[in-house]
Amino acid sequence: MPTIRRLAMVYALAGVDCVDVAADVAVVAAARQGVADAMIVAKRLEAQASRAVGSWDSLLPQPPHALTHRLKDDLPWLMVSLNDSADPHFRKAFFDAAHCPPDCPRPCESICPTDAIHFPDHGQGGVVPRLCYGCGRCIAVCPVDNIVAQAHLARPEDFLPEALNQVDAVEIHTHVGRQREFAALWQRLEPWRGQIKLVSVSCPDNPNIVEYLKALHHLMAPLTLPLIWQTDGRPMSGDLGKGTTHATLRLAQKVLAADLPGYVQLAGGTNAHTVHKLRELGWLKRANPLSPPLAELYPNDLGHTPHPWVAGIAYGSYARTLMMPLLETLEPYLEPWLQPWPQAANGETLGTHPSTSSQCPVPPAKEPPDRLGGLDDLVAAIDQARHLVGGIKQGQEITPSAMGKVAWGESGF
Repeated sequence: MPTIRRLAMVYALAGVDCVDVAADVAVVAAARQGVADAMIVAKRLEAQASRAVGSWDSLLPQPPHALTHRLKDDLPWLMVSLNDSADPHFRKAFFDAAHCPPDCPRPCESICPTDAIHFPDHGQGGVVPRLCYGCGRCIAVCPVDNIVAQAHLARPEDFLPEALNQVDAVEIHTHVGRQREFAALWQRLEPWRGQIKLVSVSCPDNPNIVEYLKALHHLMAPLTLPLIWQTDGRPMSGDLGKGTTHATLRLAQKVLAADLPGYVQLAGGTNAHTVHKLRELGWLKRANPLSPPLAELYPNDLGHTPHPWVAGIAYGSYARTLMMPLLETLEPYLEPWLQPWPQAANGETLGTHPSTSSQCPVPPAKEPPDRLGGLDDLVAAIDQARHLVGGIKQGQEITPSAMGKVAWGESGF
């Protein structure tokens, strides 16, 4: 869970609109705490800038005071992912190391993007479940077919009412031909619909995908929430190379041409090259300088996208891979940045949890050091994340979609 918390913190500071995590109470709490951490760090950056000699704050994506103001008014939404049936996002690798040959070169260990596979000794080891997000790369390279995928269903019933209050949006992973399973899950989500602000449907390509999505739209109607169709091109592959983004582009072209009610978002193979390709194709709508804030754009019905614009990009494995080396460098310095804010004379905490209030933390009563450690690493991490999630926003019209979304741990990372 510490990784989820740190990733949520950095990407919130970078301006991401939505954080998508597993439908697990502990994972949701970690992501929510990461967003709260972002508020604290932003305020400390502002305090550091006010005491700094020189202009290091020019390296930030925004001046610290502007960063604090944006987070205060526009915190990232927290989305949870559910599946109506078996799906590669909801699985973990498993094997019994006792069945591994003594002379095996262990390609599974080297190919794992999260270092989830360990062999402390011959016949010992295996997959660390909390690190595995189900990409399946180890299954494909095992020379003796010893690795299997263990699937699971993320159940909305596992959320207690108090945990549901932390959730802003829901994403349903489905596949063509599973309309009955989708309908059953949609019915079970009835208690959620009055609380969430957005619903997303993620589906991989299939010759009959347009007909299937139309059937799902009919099933969900009437729907007064913004709706996203997420084109899941090549799941969990964005960190493999720039070519992985082509599958989601091809699928997006098919869904855009269908003119379905709602908004289209890319996923599955997205990376740093995705925005460049969208610009080449002319699929990003140019901004209107008089466009209203995001919250004012939500329609009372599903809305339409009358032109072939892509409204958002979801980054998963690539967003994680990009940030992990920087987080490992930054981690030893973070504790002073995240110290609790003091209490007021009446005993109330100055600065509240972002899920219950938009109040921004006030500076601590005791002045921190002139320069907290790890500042350069923190700025570098924010800048890297900003370049990824901010690319689609540069010059684009804001629409009610998760324009820059990061997704980790649908399988309980």
